[in-house]
Amino acid sequence: MIKLKDLGEKGFIKNIIEENKGIWIWGPLKPGDDASAVPYLGGYIILKIDGFASHDSKYPWNTWRDFGWKAVTACVSDILSKGGKPFAYLISLGMPGDMSVEDGLEIMRGVAEAIDYYGGYLAGGDTNSSKDDIWIDVACVGHSSNDPIGRDAQPGDHIIITGDYGLTGLAYLLYLKYLDKKIDIKDVPHEVVSTTSRPRAPIETYDLLNKYRKCIRGSVDISDSLAESLYLLSEFSGYSIKLHDIPINSFVREFSSKENIDPMELALYGGEEFQLILSIDPSCTNDFLKDLKRRSIKADVYGVVTEERRVAVYLKEREIYRKGFQHF
Repeated sequence: MIKLKDLGEKGFIKNIIEENKGIWIWGPLKPGDDASAVPYLGGYIILKIDGFASHDSKYPWNTWRDFGWKAVTACVSDILSKGGKPFAYLISLGMPGDMSVEDGLEIMRGVAEAIDYYGGYLAGGDTNSSKDDIWIDVACVGHSSNDPIGRDAQPGDHIIITGDYGLTGLAYLLYLKYLDKKIDIKDVPHEVVSTTSRPRAPIETYDLLNKYRKCIRGSVDISDSLAESLYLLSEFSGYSIKLHDIPINSFVREFSSKENIDPMELALYGGEEFQLILSIDPSCTNDFLKDLKRRSIKADVYGVVTEERRVAVYLKEREIYRKGFQHF
């Protein structure tokens, strides 16, 4: 008997999609994309559910309020990557009966803070008893007046990446050192604590994604790792991607230099940055980047879609390996 850990999360999802083709919701986004979409009143309703368990997604330096915040952010990030903006959220919580009431309420306070930040309303939810772990699922209902953005790309398209990378990769490295009792929680740098406690999806891009919709051919949210998200864009489009650089956080560069760590590895294989990778018509790139800069959104062109019909991502002429977070 094949076990889930043998197949992996991605493989299991492929099986789900294959077995449920007949009941999959009709819409412009392919099964397996960041979200689903259905036409509604001249626009589109965009649907997503995301969640995780505390043993996978809560560092010792995170609070329960941070846990709730990040769950909402993960769902918003997927909706945003399709050009949508959430307007309703439903929350499902699993908690053991001996968990304190205050801790449970703290999770929901983090949820409320995130909803206030991103916009929209809480529309209900569900509570469940869990045996050993605490988990949360967030369902988002969003809307877009334009066609949702899939994961398409054409040769010559520019690859734009928002944000910078490496802090979440460094967080995991420090977490392993903490487990080995090589460092204390107080030794974790503020930059790492802040990024992993309150990650922010770039909701400020929403208007611009719609303004430049005719130029943007593809969009992927970055949650499992930068490398994995680049590979998803290559896989869906069928073309390889060539990068001349990636945006590495300045603190990560400095820390890596002192500790003799490869900052590229930290940046490529982190996860939970909740930023965007976009494939865009080059004729729109300059105006799009200028508009992003006016809104203080960190973004730039880091590569191009090639004519090579192959699922591959190259960084400075070297093919990078594919790896991203999987629940099993």
